[in-house]
Amino acid sequence: MRTEDKIKQRVQKLLNQARDREGTPEGDVFYARAFELMAQYGYEQRYIDGPEPSEVGQRAYEFTGSYTEMQANLLLTIAAALHCTGFSQRVYNSTRMKDAVIFGCVRHLERVDMLYPLLLPAMLADAQKLHANSWGESAVVRRRSFMSGFAASIGARLSQAERTVEESDGEYGLVLVDDFQKATEARDNFAAEQGFLLGNYASKRSFDADAFSQGHAAGQRSDIGQSRVRARPALPF
Repeated sequence: MRTEDKIKQRVQKLLNQARDREGTPEGDVFYARAFELMAQYGYEQRYIDGPEPSEVGQRAYEFTGSYTEMQANLLLTIAAALHCTGFSQRVYNSTRMKDAVIFGCVRHLERVDMLYPLLLPAMLADAQKLHANSWGESAVVRRRSFMSGFAASIGARLSQAERTVEESDGEYGLVLVDDFQKATEARDNFAAEQGFLLGNYASKRSFDADAFSQGHAAGQRSDIGQSRVRARPALPF
């Protein structure tokens, strides 16, 4: 079995245990172990690859079900925090997102592939617990606001954890800057080849600050564990 497959299996097991104990100290510990393992993999893989430039690749994702805009937001936020970049595409004449393409060095794309499908169900399930409030905000508005807060929290904490790793190894920090530049170049070249015009989209949807704060707190509880990574940790197989 490949190394990355073993990691995925271990991470999935740990996250299942975390979800079974959601909101408890034990659940937080399982979250921390799961995401610390992924962080160790991303860091250690740099030294396994050696000094040659990392291969740059791309991943395509399709969005289904409800709140596709929030699904895309979470994906792009995770990708940005892990030195990747990309873009999403809307359904014609609709606010729904249909798909996204993410570009980055393969070892970072692997981490996005691990994190996104594991965090997405948690975000959607927690958002469904919110309902319309007494002062008139609808359930849809509150759920979208919650998911915006969740994604923002995860992105900020991932970025901070990555900076902690960079500070432990100045050479690795330079590599990460280069990785992101390569990802950006790959995205721009792809867009040019396809005739895509990339731009930012400013949503005009209603917003609920209280629900955003709740989502942000939920993201904080999903302890990603990366802040505890030290220089060149050995992968625990």
